[in-house]
Amino acid sequence: MMQAMQMMRNMQNPQQMMQGMFQNNPLFQRAQQMAQGKSEQELEQVARNLCQQRGVDFEAMKQQFQGMMNNTR
Repeated sequence: MMQAMQMMRNMQNPQQMMQGMFQNNPLFQRAQQMAQGKSEQELEQVARNLCQQRGVDFEAMKQQFQGMMNNTR
């Protein structure tokens, strides 16, 4: 976990960080394929749908993710 936090601090681009961490993960590769060519609104809808399917509060997850990204800058 500490190594991941250090990587986030050193990289300005979250996409680069994620690719470096999960490049060999087939689920991450599938997520990248799903996101390719989509607008920000389309990506948000996909995320909302996935959260709904799994019973996760989208807004809480979004705030948590934004908090993590803000702590890396």
